[in-house]
Order: sequence, then C-alpha cells, then structure tokens
Amino acid sequence: MIRRVYWHLWKHSRIGIAILALLAIGGLITIESCKVKKEQPYYKKKMQAAKLAKRAFSAIRPELLKLKKPDYLELDPANTGLIGDFLSPVTSNSGSLTAKQTSINPNFAAVFVQLLKKAGVEDGDTIAVAMSGSFPAMNICAYAAFETLKLKVIIVGSVSASQYGANHPKFLWLDMESVFIEDSIFTTKTNFASLGGTQDKGIGMSAEGKSLLLAGIKRNKVALLTPTSFEDSIKQRMEIYTKFAGTKPIKAFVNVGGGTTILGTSLGKQIYKSGLIKQLPEDVNPPNSVLKSFLEKDIPVINFIQIESLARKFGLPLTPKITPNPGEGKVFLQEEYNPYLCLLVLAYLFLGLYGITKRGWGQNPIDFQLPQTVRRKEGK
Repeated sequence: MIRRVYWHLWKHSRIGIAILALLAIGGLITIESCKVKKEQPYYKKKMQAAKLAKRAFSAIRPELLKLKKPDYLELDPANTGLIGDFLSPVTSNSGSLTAKQTSINPNFAAVFVQLLKKAGVEDGDTIAVAMSGSFPAMNICAYAAFETLKLKVIIVGSVSASQYGANHPKFLWLDMESVFIEDSIFTTKTNFASLGGTQDKGIGMSAEGKSLLLAGIKRNKVALLTPTSFEDSIKQRMEIYTKFAGTKPIKAFVNVGGGTTILGTSLGKQIYKSGLIKQLPEDVNPPNSVLKSFLEKDIPVINFIQIESLARKFGLPLTPKITPNPGEGKVFLQEEYNPYLCLLVLAYLFLGLYGITKRGWGQNPIDFQLPQTVRRKEGK
C-alpha cells in the first residue's frame, strides 16, 4: 500500500510571525522616539562656566553699544555689542563675520571646560594661554572656564584684532578685561601683550594704529612684549610662561584665534586643527611656533580656531539671531537610547519567538492533527 505523505512547508504560524514583525517595527519606532537626554560629564561646572560667561556678556554690552554705528544690527542681529567694525586703525588682518557671530555663545565656556578636563587639567592647575582681540566673546568664555576651574592662568596676548573683533581704538580687548575685573566678574588678567599682527610687531599697520595699541596697553597697565622678529616672539613668549609658572608644571596650553606666532605661518594654520591636540603630526614637519614648542614638551594644546567647525561638533548654533541661553547644546545633554525600553522590547520579542517556535502560538489546532487523522484512516 502506498501512503500519501502530507508536507508542511512552513511549520510555524505565518500570522504569528507577521504579528511579531509588526511588534518589532513598533518597538523600533518607540525606541527611536523615546530617547532620553543624559547629562554629560562635568555638567555642573559647565553650567557654572556658561552662566558666568552670559553674565560677562551682559556686563560689557552697554559699554560696547555706545560705540556702535547706526547700521550695526546688520552685522550683529543679536545686538550683543561683541561684533566690532569692518575696519579701524587697530585692525590687524581680515576676519570672518560668521565666525565672530557664531562665537557669541556663552555655552562655548562649557566646551572649554570639557576640553580642559579631557586634556587632564584639574582644578587649581597652571595653564598657559595665548589670545588676541579677534574673538572677544570666545575670550570671555575661556575666562569663565578658567575661573570656574580655579586655574592659575599665564596669558601672553596681542592687543590688535582682526575684522569684526575688539577693534575699537578706545575699547580694546584689554579695556574689556579691565571692566570685568572692576566689576568683580573675573580676576584673570593678561600678563604681557604685544601689538600682534605680522611677526607680532604690527608690521603693515599705520603709525596711528600702533600708537593707539600702545596707548591701550599702557592705560590697562599690562607689560609690553616687544619682539624683534618672528623667532624672538616665540622665544620671549615661552620664557614668560616658564618664568610665571615657577615650580608648578604647565598642564596645558590654550590658544584662541589664529596668531601667526602661535600657529606658525600659513602652513601651521593648515596643519593644526581646532580642539584638543596631544601630539605633533607624524607626516609633516610643522614650522616653528609657540604651539609646536608646547607639543614638543608633551604638553597638550587646546586650539580654538575654525569656530564654526567647533560649533557643529558640540551641537551649538551657527550665527544665532539671539544669544543662546546657558545649557543649550550637546556639550551639556546628549540624546541616548533608553536602556530599559530597549530591554523591554527585546524581552517581548524573544518571548514571542519562543512562543511561536516552541509552543506553537498562532497555529490552527486542526493543522496539527490533520496528518495523524489521515494516517489513521489509511491504516484501516
């Protein structure tokens, strides 16, 4: 007798599998839609620094707005006062308006905190700093971070500024710094200042411009750095850092802006990117610079150039129309998947798979018994 064989091409319930697939898609959508915001490391210190920077912005704004021209809002739609003139006698070189507008964000103070901590700087440590008047808002954010971390700061700056920076002859960056000290917002102060510009000597600037810069250094009682050449500027700056540090090690070097002496000619500006730098590049020999001198000593560098790139990296807006509030950006909070929700979705998917494959969930009971019934009939 020939027996007919009944084949089941699909052992498990198609309906059950389809339902489980829909549940999986629903779970995925739920996980993506219900992300949680997680505080990033050093959240409290970042908030403290950002709030201090915002307070400094507010304190200096009335003084700056007194100096502005009627069409000023076209350059500074947020009306912060921190965007300088297109050109003035104390302007050292060209500058990016969008970069200056983007820099006016107190949350960059939190970025400084994060990078300083990542560089291994602890509260109370000594750091070396170079900055000019080109990015006054970024300078403020740096000071806010330094004060929050209670750092000993050695600053060798340059008093001139690029376009749209602190380039008003009667109110340079050093003047702003003095206002902050008088108002008890910051205690951080520049130790030495040069004229800035080409070779750190203001080459190419007018006699009037140099005279105004020298007057600004004098009225703010800052020591004058007078290098004789590009190489001498590097040498003098490094000697000042070493002298003021004394027996304490310099734990990091912070640079704000694209000073030639700091980065090392146009090639240096191309080689060194923004953010934290811990070692010299291996594929190219950079020109001499202050930055290179620190890296050769295995001292990490925090380089604040390419401001728009930094803003994108840390989730800060480009050219904001209003000044952002402290606490905004990925540097404070980042969206992450909810681990409990992920586990819940995985749990019910595994349970569903077990039920369908091992327990026969979704199967029609008649389908299970059909082959047996047929065999009994054929065996009679």
